[in-house]
Amino acid sequence: MRFKRVYIEITNACNLSCSFCIKNDRPIHSMTIEEFSHIISQVKPYTDYVYLHILGEPLSHPHLLAFLDICKDAKIKVNITTNGTLLRKKGKELCHPALRQLNISLHSFSEHEQADYLNDVCTYSRLLAKHNIHINLRLWSLENGVLSKESEKLLEEVCAYFQVEKPAEIKRLKRFDLEKYIHLHFEEVFQWPSLKHPYVSDTGRCLGMKTMAGILSDGTLVPCCLDSKKECNLGNVFTTPLKDLLESERVKSICKGFDENRIEEKLCKHCSYRLRFSKGKESF
Repeated sequence: MRFKRVYIEITNACNLSCSFCIKNDRPIHSMTIEEFSHIISQVKPYTDYVYLHILGEPLSHPHLLAFLDICKDAKIKVNITTNGTLLRKKGKELCHPALRQLNISLHSFSEHEQADYLNDVCTYSRLLAKHNIHINLRLWSLENGVLSKESEKLLEEVCAYFQVEKPAEIKRLKRFDLEKYIHLHFEEVFQWPSLKHPYVSDTGRCLGMKTMAGILSDGTLVPCCLDSKKECNLGNVFTTPLKDLLESERVKSICKGFDENRIEEKLCKHCSYRLRFSKGKESF
């Protein structure tokens, strides 16, 4: 079994409380250096890429630089998703050979309106791009192909900063290149899966446990980055070797089900995001 990526939630603490993000009801925990090192040793045989995000703000973690060093030593490349509010404090740390890509959720701006936020984002985007790090400036606020008024204003300001003409057609545009290594990324607003949400179907496919997996801050293995409440708890990597967890009957059942266009897990039957994969889209 090989994964394109494994999501590692180094902390479930966040400095914001965005309306588009699912509420965290788990105890706050930030991984220690020892815990993170253990996880990297466990996932190394199964992937070359880790994404430091599920819930929480990765840049708020005090040991982020040490985590990047651990990944560098393990020859594992890192992607990070951030709201961007801490770039002024942590931006220079991110000029690190382990970091491959930084995703910045620009649509978080309306939740904080931090002074000089856009200037900081654009400035550090250019700094990191000089180190061959890909920057995805995310505007995941499309509704039927139309940006919200706040996101439309952000788009205009970002394009003005990089001195490029604003794209005229966004509905069919997924990515727009601003400069080498710096991209605008558009996506429809999505709903985090929840057992409280309407039933979707018991047929279909997904990439969970096929090309991706997630590990929460307490060590819980979950099928993907959207299971923030560990509804599909597949065991804990701090108490059981990852190899054994991946060979469990439950994991085999999930994978076989997706191969046969069948949904096994209850949470997945209430997840509308997976419908995107039937359209050939992949935007985690």
